[in-house]
Amino acid sequence: MAHFYLDDSKHHAHGFSLAAFAICDDDPQEELEAVFAKFGFDLSTYEYKSSSKMYDNPSLQRLRDALRGFVRSKCQIAVCVVDGDKQIGPASLELLKKAVLHPTLRDQHHQVFFDEGLFSSEAKAKSIAAEIGGFDDCTIHFEEDSQRVPGIQVADLIAHTCGTMLLDGLGKINKIVNVRNSGYDDDVEIDLGFEMWAGIRYAFLSVGNGADIDDEDFAVVLVEPHGLYIDPSASPEVTEAARKRFGSMYLGCIH
Repeated sequence: MAHFYLDDSKHHAHGFSLAAFAICDDDPQEELEAVFAKFGFDLSTYEYKSSSKMYDNPSLQRLRDALRGFVRSKCQIAVCVVDGDKQIGPASLELLKKAVLHPTLRDQHHQVFFDEGLFSSEAKAKSIAAEIGGFDDCTIHFEEDSQRVPGIQVADLIAHTCGTMLLDGLGKINKIVNVRNSGYDDDVEIDLGFEMWAGIRYAFLSVGNGADIDDEDFAVVLVEPHGLYIDPSASPEVTEAARKRFGSMYLGCIH
């Protein structure tokens, strides 16, 4: 039984909103409590938010890096993209419907937690879910408090990361970051979007592309349809950029 946690990242000025699932094999509560405690944060009183200012806060930066490590080792990722945010709830359900059909998730019962505010009400969310259908194997919890469900805080980190990746794909940001301990003699300066992609590319819910092991495309996996849903409301520009950024992932060597 997998546990799904969903949060969103809004980018109205750039014509899209994005929501992301953090998918864990087991309930991550205890492990996340230990991660937070290691860096001096008590999950019972503190809530991680990607929008928090990290500058001059080494403890928070270390927590963020630890959560990124948690995502890489313990999570799978699925994302949906919409125009604005009115469709973010329904689109997230459409994504869930596709995700649970992934070969590793099919024919299991899942616990699903949606952050609050993604629908106009819990009753409306349940109505939309019933209309979309396909959730017989899911117990869905709508309007959950992210303070009490730390998996949603991990989804917040993923949504923020993927939102930044899409902004980069749209050409809206152009930031260079210094990568320490890169394995080279000197620290390496690389594009922020590339650095974020390189850090989580293995986590996306995906399937093989059918290429032969000797084919140069063998290292490319397909994220769409199970790990990516692009809502019809998304503009052609955003649709193209989202499919290019998330539709498939290269898992081979990048050095």
